Amino acid sequence: MAASVLMRALALAVLAALLAGCNGGTVDRHALTNDSSTIDSMACEGALLAHDIAQGKTTVFFAREQAEELRIQSSNLANALARRKTLPSIEEKVRAKARESARLSAMLQRLHDHPSDRGVATSVEGHLTKLGGCA
Repeated sequence: MAASVLMRALALAVLAALLAGCNGGTVDRHALTNDSSTIDSMACEGALLAHDIAQGKTTVFFAREQAEELRIQSSNLANALARRKTLPSIEEKVRAKARESARLSAMLQRLHDHPSDRGVATSVEGHLTKLGGCA
């Protein structure tokens, strides 16, 4: 369990570093690719958390806090992608990624609100696995 917590903390730190510069500049293809990868990573991290909740392998406190941290990051990214200037040729894709990140945020909010509900966790796990293309 300690190794799992350490891995999650490391993943969260990597995500935070990726998101640190996401609120400025024009979105180009490279930035969109990076932001898409970040969304997928957050979704897969959320799916792992949901899986652990569904299996009873994590505490309510850890689940609530981890879901909240991921929710904040995905919400911030959704906001940035919805507002940032973008190349006209990819604007539709950028705004679609903003909506995807907002859906991710909503799923993570469900985990935060129901950190011990195995049924909710199972449902959220399926949605996040699909959203992030997790293996």
